[in-house]
Amino acid sequence: MKKTKFQQTKLVPIEEYLRPQYINELIRCVPFQWKRNPVDHRLENASRRTFLVIAFLNVCYYSFNILDILGRLFLGRPTSQNPPIFSTTVYFSVRALWLYLKRREIVDLANELDREWPKDFAGVVEMQMDQSYELFRQRFAFMSFMVHVVQPFYCFFPLFYYLLTHKSADVPVEAYETLLGGWLPFGLRQNPKYYFAVWCFDLTLTCCGLGCFVAFDSLFNAFHNLLVTHLNYLATKFAAIDPVESMANEEQFFADLKVWVQKQQIINDLCRRYNDIFKGAFLVGNFICAGSICIMLFIMTEASDFIVIIQNVQSLFVLIVFTFEICLRGSQLQEASDQLPKTLYNQLWYNGNPRYRKFFLLWLQYSQRTQKLGGYGLIEVNMVHFTDVSSLQMKIYCLLNNFTDLQIMQLSYRLFTFLKSH
Repeated sequence: MKKTKFQQTKLVPIEEYLRPQYINELIRCVPFQWKRNPVDHRLENASRRTFLVIAFLNVCYYSFNILDILGRLFLGRPTSQNPPIFSTTVYFSVRALWLYLKRREIVDLANELDREWPKDFAGVVEMQMDQSYELFRQRFAFMSFMVHVVQPFYCFFPLFYYLLTHKSADVPVEAYETLLGGWLPFGLRQNPKYYFAVWCFDLTLTCCGLGCFVAFDSLFNAFHNLLVTHLNYLATKFAAIDPVESMANEEQFFADLKVWVQKQQIINDLCRRYNDIFKGAFLVGNFICAGSICIMLFIMTEASDFIVIIQNVQSLFVLIVFTFEICLRGSQLQEASDQLPKTLYNQLWYNGNPRYRKFFLLWLQYSQRTQKLGGYGLIEVNMVHFTDVSSLQMKIYCLLNNFTDLQIMQLSYRLFTFLKSH
């Protein structure tokens, strides 16, 4: 039998699944720096100041922009906001906030998965961890390409555009010539003399936001990969159960069965905790993403500047791709969980003894509780949800193109009252 590349190397620990991207280590923005406690060998988070730095930068950025928005609303002065960039920044900040709020739960979940980790090559082969690790490597390589190739282009494109097209030092800097846009005190963002200092400030904010986004994405996909592997392993074990053995050696049969039922209960509990960690980010992030995509599509159809279209295309690509992936992961988890009751349905349970038949009814009822990703019961994160959101986005986009400002305000009020009543 041909061995896979993973089977030929040493046993991979769970820390390999949780390792950060190189860019996180380069900019020293690693929200979760994993290490082992020398006493009990539990996983711990060694990053202590990272969240403080991220919080300080976010407070600075949003304080300045909230002042600018309030000045626009109450004083009537022109705003320097860049809507697509600002909405994408909020999307990233929501993920950073959830990493901080759920940092203890994330560490506990990592330790529980580490406890279920195979300790030898026999367990690795039996659980098919080589396939799991290969999927992880492919996903890690894709994310590495995104953050090390695509993201630098996004950061340096406004700088090169400014150097090549800006007319003179007397002309104020436009919002689309900056990396993030927004407002800074003393007119720093509009002053060409301070352009490079402002760009460095925006670059720092972008790198921190990107670090949190990548950390969120890595943890979400690593936990998902391991949980799906455990569910597939359970389905394989359930399919191998022969009820006829309960007639020959009942005590040994139920002793072995008890191990796998307890394993199923543990994995279901881990799936529930996994959803509890990320469900708030799903709910808030998907609403922000849907609204942002509508705004970006509307701006792209109305814009005439090439750089404005490029900025919107980049942000639009990021939001659509990663929202699609989250919904895809939700469908994969649901399908893996659905394999358990399907496997039991195909079992010849009626060949077992009466005790097993009674137990089988309870077991089948428990297994029908499909593990899903959702947001507080309001949404289910799967491909059906993605298609529904995409359809709603296009309908709102068409309305924005055809309605006047007054009609849009009336429509928003009706939508608000409808959501409130339901």
